[in-house]
Amino acid sequence: MPEPTRGLLEAVDVSVRFGGVHALSDVDLRVEAGGITGLIGPNGAGKTTMFNVLTGLVAPTQGRVCLAGEDVTGWPPHRRGRAGMARTFQRLELFARLSVEDNLVASWEAAHPGAVFGRGRRERRARVAEVLDLLGLWEIAGRRAGELPTGVGRLVELGRALCTDPRVLLLDEPSSGLDAGETSRFRDVLLDVVGRSGHGEPSVLLVEHDMALVMEVCDRVTVLDFGSRIAEGTPDEIRADPAVRAAYLGESDVA
Repeated sequence: MPEPTRGLLEAVDVSVRFGGVHALSDVDLRVEAGGITGLIGPNGAGKTTMFNVLTGLVAPTQGRVCLAGEDVTGWPPHRRGRAGMARTFQRLELFARLSVEDNLVASWEAAHPGAVFGRGRRERRARVAEVLDLLGLWEIAGRRAGELPTGVGRLVELGRALCTDPRVLLLDEPSSGLDAGETSRFRDVLLDVVGRSGHGEPSVLLVEHDMALVMEVCDRVTVLDFGSRIAEGTPDEIRADPAVRAAYLGESDVA
């Protein structure tokens, strides 16, 4: 029999306990190359804990994390970042006093050894220019990041992640604080970014409360409730799953 294919990023049998609290219990999660995987669930379901396990901020009580088939469970966050993981946060984490362009430059330099000493200047300029063009940020490239509205700030944060040349993008509620128009723009950019390298990278793991956005952009969706995985499948399968409806979505939210 052929061996089962591996996801680009996988959590296998992951459990996390904080004292007597089971934040995650035997959770499997898989992010395929060239796709967008959604991770949803009610508040307190364990989504942020899973993100922290994947990126190395929290050590699992049991289980493992694999990137491109390699076990990275014991790796610190910076090593995972250098290997191709990039993350955004629910709260905007920009350098407010720096310009938009300098935010991207700082991100590129942090991800490339020797860059702060001037190594790779040509590559840096090319990559930053490419990301500014991709996200439509040239007009505000010289503005301070702290002056920007939330919707534009989210795009800058995405741009910073892209400047690390990620294999996997982990996006934590990227539409938080966005209006309908900004969410629509973010959706279009996200779909344009995925698999852009031609090698199925970057892939995306998306934690999001906007169910319309999740169901529109995701190829697969994993649902957590009280730290356990209760469903996994395509958006249509998740819509139809009675356990998901009972735990989270509700009939009116998935119509």
